[in-house]
Amino acid sequence: MKKYFLLLVASACISVAEAQLVKQNGQGEKKQSDLDWYNCSFDKDGVYGAEVNKAYDFLKGKKMKKRPVVALIGSGMDVEHEDLKQAIWSNPKEKVDGKDNDKNGLVDDVNGWNFLGGKDGQVMESTMREGDREFLRLKDKYADYIFDGKNYCKVIDGKLTKVADPENIEEYNYYRNQVLAESPMASTYAGWQLGYVIKDYAQKFDQMMKERFPGKELTQAEFGICYDPKAPRDSLSEVAFMVCVMGFSIYETDKWETVYAGIKNGTQIEQSKKDYEAKVKQFGADGRKEIVGDNYLDINDCKYGNNVLLTADAAVGTMEAGVIAAKRENGLGGNGIMDETEIMTLRVAANGEPYLKDIALAIRYAVDHDADIIMLPVQNTLYPENQKKWISEALKYAESKGVFVVTPAWEAAQDLSVVTYYPNRWMTGERELTNLMVVSSSDKNGNPSMNSNYGAKEVDLYAPGMDIYSTYTGDTYQNGTGLGLAAATTVGVAALIKAYYPHLTGTQIRNILLETVTSRKDAEVEKGIVVDGKPTQDLFLFGDLCLSGGIINAYQAVVAADKIAK
Repeated sequence: MKKYFLLLVASACISVAEAQLVKQNGQGEKKQSDLDWYNCSFDKDGVYGAEVNKAYDFLKGKKMKKRPVVALIGSGMDVEHEDLKQAIWSNPKEKVDGKDNDKNGLVDDVNGWNFLGGKDGQVMESTMREGDREFLRLKDKYADYIFDGKNYCKVIDGKLTKVADPENIEEYNYYRNQVLAESPMASTYAGWQLGYVIKDYAQKFDQMMKERFPGKELTQAEFGICYDPKAPRDSLSEVAFMVCVMGFSIYETDKWETVYAGIKNGTQIEQSKKDYEAKVKQFGADGRKEIVGDNYLDINDCKYGNNVLLTADAAVGTMEAGVIAAKRENGLGGNGIMDETEIMTLRVAANGEPYLKDIALAIRYAVDHDADIIMLPVQNTLYPENQKKWISEALKYAESKGVFVVTPAWEAAQDLSVVTYYPNRWMTGERELTNLMVVSSSDKNGNPSMNSNYGAKEVDLYAPGMDIYSTYTGDTYQNGTGLGLAAATTVGVAALIKAYYPHLTGTQIRNILLETVTSRKDAEVEKGIVVDGKPTQDLFLFGDLCLSGGIINAYQAVVAADKIAK
């Protein structure tokens, strides 16, 4: 299943499990293991949480040595939430006065930055898919080429005409093999062009039959001669033949003339054109040029955005922040994992897919402003090569500064050893990144999310991320399940380690978390998978789903960190 279909079921990244918003902790007699259960442990509470409470028992009497800074690179956030106000990062060199006090080119970046903002205070509410951005970038070069397996053609004056090969075959193949699969606009444009191909071949089929059966009424039986399995393969003729075969069923007839009339009148071509125009209207623009005004393909065009952080998508970031840093034991909402954390909000995501330039610049902003831990948006399948380099270089920069980075795996039930998602540890093309962790979601029973992506080497570990109780916009609280909540749990545990053992680098923290999971490697679990493009289910050993074979464990992690510190 292509990713852009999956966006329809996961576009908000957080699915709200209960419609009722609660002003305070109005959950009655519900136990913590029913709410912010990520703090709990199986031996005491009967749920596969991250054993955060147990970690705090171990840390009693030990001195917290720093307030870790966590950069949430994703959606907006409610920085004035009553349960998060103590945990909001403040830029020590900036103040709200309309001036660029710290001389970084960004005015009033006090609590973070919105890379989807404009100078007039406007913000982008949605972003285009990467596939559609690439389609528009490459459309004039390659969208009109039609390859039949041997020759390159274009539709010229309504006729399929052989033309010279594309000048850059490698880039054309990238467009054909990757962009087409990721872009609704590209696929509907190709469908429009295919309409001309079908019409052209239908005319050839008609001529073939009339030469073979002169004067005879042509039926589906005669149409069978138009396909010769022994003839050299021509992918376009095969496609056209199958479409015509379907025409007999669609028109509920065995008369070729009826099918041919429906093709040669051009109705399908006109409908395909309308479908493409509808897709352009729906997906072809997101207002970046008008609102932000930068060139998204130029990494050096980097002084843009604004400081508006409370946006329409702020609920997502607010829930993630609550898991990490909501005030503990204050009678409001749930307990954050490390409430002394400082949350830096860097907005790059809206309804759609983030621009890779924004992510790269946000990573660098976080590192330059002393973030200890970075949480990225969910992985994606399409990273154009030049832009992938920006992310790779930013991640290497973070690694060099000892910063730990976490990214959520997508919920597509795909095997990451077969389908490549980015960012990943091997994306630099040089050596494996040692500070990057990929996380998938698990539930209270220690089972993986049915739809989580998996991979024995590609996913590092699982973490609580389903039916989580956390902060929500407007001083409210909510239960939810989302792509980022498991990553937020992981980030919270990393922040707890960093608070007490600040000398540990991102590489060391990743290694500690991998080696101290609650092991589930021999547990047999049911898991959603994709076979031949179709969703189904199968049984797996948990150890085959991720590198660590288990679920993040804060208690075991701080014990291990303490040993390293001695």
